[in-house]
Amino acid sequence: MDQTTPLQYDHSAVIELRQYRLHAGRRDALIDLFDREFLESQETAGLRVIGQFRDANRPDHFVWLRGFPDMCSRAEALKAFYGGPAWKAHREAANATMVDSDDVLLLRPVDAESGFWLPKQRAAVGTSRPAKSLVMATVYLLTRPVDENFARFFDSRVKPLMEETGAVPIARLRTEYAHNTFPALPVRTGENAFVWFACFGSAADHARHDLSLSRSSQWLNDVRPALSLYLKSPAQHLLLEPTARSLLGEVGPSGYTTDRTGDVHDFDFLAGTWSIANRRLKRRGAASNEWDEFPATGHAEMHLGGVANTDEIIFPAQGWAGMTLRAFDLEKRQWSIYWINSRLGKLLPPVVGGFAGDRGEFYGEDQDEGRPVRVRFIWTRLGPDAARWEQAFASDGQAWETNWIMELKRVSAVDQQAKPS
Repeated sequence: MDQTTPLQYDHSAVIELRQYRLHAGRRDALIDLFDREFLESQETAGLRVIGQFRDANRPDHFVWLRGFPDMCSRAEALKAFYGGPAWKAHREAANATMVDSDDVLLLRPVDAESGFWLPKQRAAVGTSRPAKSLVMATVYLLTRPVDENFARFFDSRVKPLMEETGAVPIARLRTEYAHNTFPALPVRTGENAFVWFACFGSAADHARHDLSLSRSSQWLNDVRPALSLYLKSPAQHLLLEPTARSLLGEVGPSGYTTDRTGDVHDFDFLAGTWSIANRRLKRRGAASNEWDEFPATGHAEMHLGGVANTDEIIFPAQGWAGMTLRAFDLEKRQWSIYWINSRLGKLLPPVVGGFAGDRGEFYGEDQDEGRPVRVRFIWTRLGPDAARWEQAFASDGQAWETNWIMELKRVSAVDQQAKPS
């Protein structure tokens, strides 16, 4: 499957994270059987096999994810599969590989856009693919259920640092507390889980993330101690190698799609004047972790009843300015965002997308110093008077590298009047 495989959003509202402990040396036998016999047969029964993996740190563990539209359909789908011909024909061979299959977290997306973006097509039976990419699943067991405060803490404090260091969260899940509708398969209970996923193009990319995080004073002295106050036990990090037919784990910039839609009022919050703190990567595409920091001021205005808006941003320390033009396609329900700066005077290719809740994602293609790149903008609304914008590039099928972050704080009318003329 190549890097341009189209993606679509997986609408599973209930997701199982299953960790199996196997007999020594039997993992490949189970994976061969699973990829050959248990993918299409499960999906025919009405569920979605999201991904299946070798645990990179535990040679006798097999980890996989499957999703369902809801808890009622979960019961029906599992009854159909485990009572069906594929499982009956191969269950003895599958069970013979397993020591324990009861380590199962029952989860659901944190919000409507927190699930997985997956390829529309799965690799064919018999496909062989070297395990180049890695999926990292980070499990936080919390002292209380995930609420708006923790979700906001993760989005505003943890996620930006992870993105800066190369671990872009691609999905965020929390415990599903509904009664287990298929008791023949136990699930863990009495826990408050928050699980987020990131995808790396290679083990080297993951190692760079680990090293960058270990050197981050903000993580060590601020964010990690604050996170620990929410945790009941230390975080668990699963490093997962996708099997040849796994949907989740395609090498390349995860989440890239030009199909995201939004609402004409997505950017209404931006109207007004803003003080902006910038962090910009000094060298892009060089695995660098050196950043420039500089201030800016911006002013945004709405036009045409919200169908279009503009903002102008002045970077006094840099000696230049930039302007954004955003236009909303009423038929497609999608924003196109264009950028021009005073250094070049050239309108750059757009990114397209929209918001879901307080998070907006926008994707496109461009050139960066002569190399073709995919481009991602992420907007995060942080209440009425704060927001964050992030830009990331990906080239040659590699993972996203965040290279520019703006932290916006609204300048009140009183503050504007107090400024000396």
